[in-house]
This record gives sequence, structure tokens and C-alpha cells, in this order.
Amino acid sequence: MSRLWILIFLLSLPVFAQEELEVIEVETVKDIDRFTFGDANEIPERDIETASTALIAPAIEKTPGIVTTQNGGPGGTVSFFIRGTEGRHVGFTLDGLKLNDSSNTGRLFDAAFMTSPFLRDVTVHKGPQAVLFGSDAMGGVVELKSRKGENAPETRVLINGGSFGTIDGTVSSDWKKKDHNGTVTLTRFHTDGISRLNEKRFNATEADSADITQATSSSEHKWAKKWQTDFLFSYLHGKNELDGATTDTKNDHSINDQYLVQQKTSYELNDQSVLLLRNGLNRNQRFIRMESTGPLPFEGNLYQNELVHRLELPQWGFLTGVSNEHETSSTTSVDKSFDLNSFFLQSAFKSNDFKLQAGGRADHHSQYGEFVTGSGGVAYKDFSVQYSQGFKAPSLYQLYAPVFGNKDLVPERNHSWEVSWRKSVDEWSGGITFFQNRLSNLINYSFVDNAYFNQGKFIAEGVELSAGWKSDRFEVVPTFTHQKFRENEEPVLRRPYNMAQLSFSYFPVETIELNATGRWFSSRKDIDENFQTVKLNGYSVLDIGAKKTWIRDEVGVQVKNVLDREYEELYGYSVLPFSVFVHYGHKF
Repeated sequence: MSRLWILIFLLSLPVFAQEELEVIEVETVKDIDRFTFGDANEIPERDIETASTALIAPAIEKTPGIVTTQNGGPGGTVSFFIRGTEGRHVGFTLDGLKLNDSSNTGRLFDAAFMTSPFLRDVTVHKGPQAVLFGSDAMGGVVELKSRKGENAPETRVLINGGSFGTIDGTVSSDWKKKDHNGTVTLTRFHTDGISRLNEKRFNATEADSADITQATSSSEHKWAKKWQTDFLFSYLHGKNELDGATTDTKNDHSINDQYLVQQKTSYELNDQSVLLLRNGLNRNQRFIRMESTGPLPFEGNLYQNELVHRLELPQWGFLTGVSNEHETSSTTSVDKSFDLNSFFLQSAFKSNDFKLQAGGRADHHSQYGEFVTGSGGVAYKDFSVQYSQGFKAPSLYQLYAPVFGNKDLVPERNHSWEVSWRKSVDEWSGGITFFQNRLSNLINYSFVDNAYFNQGKFIAEGVELSAGWKSDRFEVVPTFTHQKFRENEEPVLRRPYNMAQLSFSYFPVETIELNATGRWFSSRKDIDENFQTVKLNGYSVLDIGAKKTWIRDEVGVQVKNVLDREYEELYGYSVLPFSVFVHYGHKF
């Protein structure tokens, strides 16, 4: 480790020069789209900027084919399910820094408190991305990319508010000074909330509030013609009230603090290759106070060090890297750590209408030893075939928690196939994707034995259909996903077999947008308070909105759950009823 830190120090030193500086494209060093053919959906900055809430979860929720569940209203745990995989199988990154939380039981990233005004765009990648991102990217990756002063000099003020005493405000500033530029953002969110538990199951009516504060600074600095360093600092504080398991009369609450620090130093070796060094820290501190158990502290740290080389030739591209991840977890009953050392190589070839990619990753886990994962794909014109492997190492809590822990757990695995056809012609676009995820060694919890165990396997497979039509006045995007599960040893929970979404936008003039989004989900299975499998009915939700923009001002309104449907994403938890939210933004 000492040699690694010496290398980090040397490559992090700034180098100064008097000559005019050139831009180095460091953001594309680890580019998923360049090296895989898997399906991806992008949420652009414009949609983030004009959203009626400062939270990122509602935007990701509308990504076609994604199943989202939340434990009650804002502040409750948010999970995303991609193509039959679990919520803990989705990796989250911010400018490449892993966000998954080492302090919780399954190393899940909970998006409940993450705000969005500091982001430039969000991309959801479906399918394993283990070669580039290792553990936690077994089902897919959600890439968050921050703004770095692209609109400097500019200051934004965003204010949102609406039902259930919800209000949030953001002040952000894009700045630029010679060869240095960045964005500083401060967001404050509050809601009186709704009851975490629903009235249907538990006759719950007490509202549960949530408060969030996030401060972020993201910048890039060009020290010399070939040197550039990006810095990221973020502090997130979230607090929310928690009901008990079957009653809303308790005074339980959770406090969540997340600290993110990262530097990325890039050196341009020549016109065709770039060397990137990344060092980051993702620190999570949670404090849960429950009347039944008293205070429960949780702390997790992920130290991420990575050295990556990218080479771009006329037809070939190569991405090679080594990384070290040091993870720690500390609770009242667990204080453990492990290291994951990795080497990866990803290549891509393109010639006219033909593309080819192949890659592999070798991991050495201090608990388990060696692992190898790989991916490969071929594409011709509008057709592509992609094979990917993924894995997720057990969390420290799953391994070492007293009573619940199981030191004999082995990593979860995924072998994934994807066959796609995608076509865009003028105003029209469409596509069809067949997918299969063969999941094995899945970690489950036995309520009989009160312990974690490797469940076995199941196969999730299905088809995704998408289409789109866009003109000067209209945009229509319908999508449909069907998935089924077989060879499962336990019930597959919280994932419906069918889901559909229809988004419609109308632009009477260039500066006005009227939109509507309808989503439909078929029935799904869950477990009740007695740990028995139950069936949750299917449901449909309709949201409508309107936006108006000027040169420096914008206003918007969104009505969620227009038909006031009463439904359940999770057994016993509430969802937002009919509610109205308004948005105002101004740029200086």
C-alpha cells in the first residue's frame, strides 16, 4: 500500500506552464457506451434543472423498464430493480466514484436523500458492468455526472414546493477563472411528509417528515498543457421519521450523513492516450433511534484508488486499469474491513458497420481469493449481441454480524445475455431487446434460522420494447417490458412480470411544454408482517405537468397521481396520493 500512496502523491502534483492550455477529455476515460453495447437511458440536464423536486429518485423512477420501490414517502429507502436483479445489485457512481453504502446490511445505495441540482446528467445502464466497475454492478450502473462550470459565469436559484408541506431551495454558481472552472451548489429540502405505513393495512395516519441538506463542489483545473485535475467534495445530511413495523405511533427516526471526496488527475501521454489516477472516499454515517432498541449507529467507508490508461487508435480502443478498494464497516456489533484488488482490460473495435468488444477483470478479495469476470459483444448495423458477467461480494454485515452473519457466504454471480435491435430514422426511433440474467449464489435471509445464506439461483428473462416519435410540436415515447422468473428456489419479490409506460409532450410554442406520463405495473409478490408471501395488485399511475421558460426564468407545475390511485409498491407502505408541486428557477 505504501508504494501505491507514493504513486498517488507523485501523479497528483500540479505542473505549471505559461503556454496556452488545451482541453483534455478526461470524462470519457471510463466510458461505458464506448466499450459495451448494452441498453442505456439518459436523463439530460434540462430535465433535471426543471424538475419539480430537488430529489433524484423521481427522475430515475420514470426510466423505462426500471422498477422502483420506496418505504413510504420522501426519506424512505429507495430501491431500483433492473431486469429482475435485486436493488443491491445496482451500482451507483458520481463522476466515477462508487456511492454504494458500506454501512448498510446489503451495501445498497439508497437514493432517498440524494439531490439533483448539481448534476449535469444521469445515465442508467442495464446489464452487468463488472469489468469496468467490479462488485455492486451486477445488475446495472447508474452514472451521475456533476456540473463543472460549463455555464459560467452563471448563478441559479431554484425553488420548489407543494403538497404535504414540501419545499426545497437551491443556490448554485458556475464559475470560471482562466484555466480553472467549477460549480458550487447548496440544496435544502423539507417535507412534512405522509405516513410511512399505509392506512389500508395498519390504519396509519401520522405524517413522517424528512429534511435534507446537500452541499457540493465540483471543479476541474488545467495545470499545464497535458495535466488536469478534477476535484469533487460533497456533504449530504438527511433526517427522516420512521414508523414502527406495524404502527405509526412510535417516535423513531434516522439520521444519515454522507461525505464524498475525490480527485482525478489526468495526464495526456500523446494525441491517442490518456493516463488517469483516481483517489476517492465515500464515507457513510447513519444513526437510527428506535424506541424498542435505543440508538443504533452505523458507519461505513470505501477508499477507492484507481489507475487507468486509455488508448484510442483509428479502429481500436483499449481501456486498462488497476484498482484497490478498501472497505470498512462499523456498528455496535461489527467492526471489520476487507480489500479488493483488481486488474481490468476492455477493448473495442469498429470498422464501418461492424463493432466488436471484449474485456475481462481479475479480482483478488482478501476474504475469498480470486475472481474472474468477462464480457464480449458484437454489433452489425442496428443489431447487437452482448454477454456480460457480474458479481457482488457479501457485505461485511452479512459476513460478520452476530447471530445473523455467515462467514461461509460466497459472492453472488450473474451471467447475462442481451440481443438488441435499435433503429432511428428521421423523426422515428424504435427497438427491441431480449435479455436473460442467470443469477446464482443469491444471498437471502432466513427468518426461521435468523441468518443469511446463499439461496441458490434463478433465471430472469424477458423482452423490452421501445418506440419514439418526435416533431416540432409533439413527442411520444411508449415502452413495454415483460419479464418472467424460473428455476427460483424462493419467491421473487417486488418485481412485476409486466410494465408499460407512455410519455407524451406537446410544445404549442418553443418555450412551453405540456406533458403527461402514464405508468402501468402488473401484480407482484411481497411478504407481510408475518413473513408470509402475499400478492400485491397491479396498478396504474398518471402524472401531468407544464413548463414555461424565458431567457433567464422558468416556471413549472406537476400533478402526481392525478387519478388518486391507492396502490402498493411494497406491502404495507404508503405512496404519494394526488399531489401538486410547483417549480420556479432564475439565472443571474
